[in-house]
Amino acid sequence: MLEVRKAKKSSTASAEPWPSSLYARPSRPAAPAAPAEAFVAEDIAEGCRLALQTLGIDGVTSLGITSSLRAEGRTTLALAMALVLADHGADTVLVELDLAHPSLGQRLAVAKYPGLGDLAAGLAELSEAMHPIRDGLKLIPAGQIYDSIPHALSQLARADVLGELANQGHTVVADLPPLLGNSMGRQAASMMADLVLVVRAGVVPAGSIKEAVAGLPVTPKVLLNGTHTRVPSWALRLSGI
Repeated sequence: MLEVRKAKKSSTASAEPWPSSLYARPSRPAAPAAPAEAFVAEDIAEGCRLALQTLGIDGVTSLGITSSLRAEGRTTLALAMALVLADHGADTVLVELDLAHPSLGQRLAVAKYPGLGDLAAGLAELSEAMHPIRDGLKLIPAGQIYDSIPHALSQLARADVLGELANQGHTVVADLPPLLGNSMGRQAASMMADLVLVVRAGVVPAGSIKEAVAGLPVTPKVLLNGTHTRVPSWALRLSGI
């Protein structure tokens, strides 16, 4: 079953509420947009519905999905969570902050440019970088990086791109770089109001997980990916570290 503890909140989180129940009837009227299951496997979408309902986080405007290492399912789960939020009425923007290894733009058949790199360089407007995916969901791809990735991340933080999205009423879900291996994962994580750490069961040693989360500005919820419980084909477990 799911075990949930409250994560520490960033002081930058605003008062914009999440949907009170992600199993409630979607607040959007019927639309031709494809459901989440058209983009990700049905069991993954269902698991993310359960996880997001169980989180119970009020006032979240930006949720970063990260992991200790690569290949833990982080990108797929970021996409699934964004789709589920869009299904249930949140005006959602999925942000491709893994600038070194972007894959969401290609996966969703979205133009590479303009994107985050173009925003960081001052060569695009925010409205131009948001590419529609379906009703209630847009993607900001990685875009073109004109300098180093750390510099681009610093420019995005300085311009408060995520804060501007929140001011416009969007809920941000970000696919972040992994936390171990270089500084970019922590740099990107520092921009988020709340974090979810994806852990693939039986792959990442406990010591690596502790190293990954040490010193983060926000205590992440943990999403255990790849176990077997009563949730079909996989299970989600949420807890504090």
